Amino acid sequence: MTDITSTPAASVADDPLAFYVRLGEPTVDADGVRTSRVRSTVHAQGAWREEEMHMAAVSGLLLHEVAAHETTPGLRVGRLSYDILGTLWSGELEVVTRTLRPGRTIELVESVLHARGRTVLTLRAWLLSTSDTSAVAQLPDEPLPPRSQAQSHNALHGWGGGYIASLDGVVLPGHGPGHGRVWLTTDREMVAGESTSDLVRLISLTDAANGIAPALPAKPGGWFFPNVDLQIHLYREPTGHWLGLAGQVTVGPDGVGLTSTVLHDDDGPFAHAEQTLTLRSWPAEGGL
Repeated sequence: MTDITSTPAASVADDPLAFYVRLGEPTVDADGVRTSRVRSTVHAQGAWREEEMHMAAVSGLLLHEVAAHETTPGLRVGRLSYDILGTLWSGELEVVTRTLRPGRTIELVESVLHARGRTVLTLRAWLLSTSDTSAVAQLPDEPLPPRSQAQSHNALHGWGGGYIASLDGVVLPGHGPGHGRVWLTTDREMVAGESTSDLVRLISLTDAANGIAPALPAKPGGWFFPNVDLQIHLYREPTGHWLGLAGQVTVGPDGVGLTSTVLHDDDGPFAHAEQTLTLRSWPAEGGL
């Protein structure tokens, strides 16, 4: 792994409308391992601390790298499993992507993010073959109402950071603390100068589920509740640029919580997302 010196996110004026800028061409070694170096922009900035990236943006980056990695044709993503191993520092980053389990009908691909010389985030993606099962399909999740029924256009009120500022969203009837019902979108590309697939764009919005309808007050004297992972199970491949989130927050009795969300595109539900939360009291004075 390359030891990369961190640099701060650039100002809005200096940055393209993208979450990341590529630093040179990716390399692929004799074993097919792909290594990329990028720099985060202000649009990837997190909501908890300004020197960190938002998990939503960087989760999209790792999926973008998986999509660019050489895999068996005809497979699609069935599950995405992200584990946060350290602080998601802004600046210069390295992403290493490899196939762990090759196959004609099932593959497991891993993408690993390094920041400031440490491994800070991993993604393992199951890629599965597809076939026509429409005649026996069973889709029990209820679709979200369309955006035309929105009550408000302030879906992430109260949160700061460059990533949140990059989003547009609307709030649906039934939205409230601990029970989120919103549509989100962004016009930012994942990597400057590269096209962003619909799947990458929608997955790069998913981690925002933990902030759309907090069950606890997220402020000094209240609580903070970062997630340590993000698990997404996709029973249909999504399309479009708008992500619908129907989420529920569970606050456990011993400092652990869970945000559970059904993900939607304009054609209806397509996936379930789960985020494990660590619940911490927020001092009335001072920072986190």
